[in-house]
Amino acid sequence: MKTQIKNQIQTIVFAAIIGMVFLWSGAFGDDFAPPSYRGNPLSVQAEWQLLAGTNWLNLTQSNTVDDTDPTTVLSPLPFSTPVQPSGGAYQLQLPNWIDQLQIKYMRVQLTWQGSLLPPISIASQAMDGVNSINGALTYVSPLFTDAAMIKAQQYFDFTFQPNPDFERINILMQPDSVLTQVMVDTVSTVPEPATMCLLGLGGLLLRRKK
Repeated sequence: MKTQIKNQIQTIVFAAIIGMVFLWSGAFGDDFAPPSYRGNPLSVQAEWQLLAGTNWLNLTQSNTVDDTDPTTVLSPLPFSTPVQPSGGAYQLQLPNWIDQLQIKYMRVQLTWQGSLLPPISIASQAMDGVNSINGALTYVSPLFTDAAMIKAQQYFDFTFQPNPDFERINILMQPDSVLTQVMVDTVSTVPEPATMCLLGLGGLLLRRKK
């Protein structure tokens, strides 16, 4: 009797583990962390996928959402496609809204195969008219891997201030890693209250120094 109960428990535990593996594998999708601002006015979204038989990334979709301000226009610069890496380095460009809002947020989601180590570096340089702006990296997510330990994913959040007209994203992968998918979201907005508070404190400190 005890042996029968033990076998039943082992069967249940094994089935639960298998179920968890299948659930995790199914949840492992390319668009694993879409930002809350996707689809908002003055947002841009783009996706690049690995082109079969190459290490190139091909633009598979892009979406832009306008607002009701007739003076707001989309930068005429095109989305990069195809993107051919050089020595593990990728550069992607995406146009953005030329508007009067003060700040831009950007999320970059990466999926890769080969080495499961994180990218060596990721940075973004943008242009506001003729002025160059470096994006501030504000958050790096934990590294996620699939159940088979074949693919890895991670996302990165950037903030730009002032608000640029287009962005270039520079990604340097590990020597034996290949990007299979890149998703980028941006949105033009105003600073959050906490950011405004910090800006105000910075202004007061500057006045005191003078």
